[in-house]
Amino acid sequence: MVLKRAEPGGPAAEVGYWTAAAARGRGVAPRALEVLTGWAFAAFAADGLVRLDLLHQVDNTASCRVAEKTGYGFRSVLPALPPEFPLDGHLHSRSA
Repeated sequence: MVLKRAEPGGPAAEVGYWTAAAARGRGVAPRALEVLTGWAFAAFAADGLVRLDLLHQVDNTASCRVAEKTGYGFRSVLPALPPEFPLDGHLHSRSA
């Protein structure tokens, strides 16, 4: 799990995660993301954090399911940005 805050004191941060192959499909990512989300909103509320963003490539259906399961609503399709994002991406967000 990772929490990236591009602008200290800004209203948004980005969450990310990676799951080991042996743990996939067992609900690990949604549970861990839910814990990180709650912690981030509580820990940084006084600093103005009100939104968390989750990005994934359009072909990553597992990450799309994790986002939906944890209340990160779909916001938009983002254009590809090679080399980090060689394909278009989905932007999901959750508000505090």
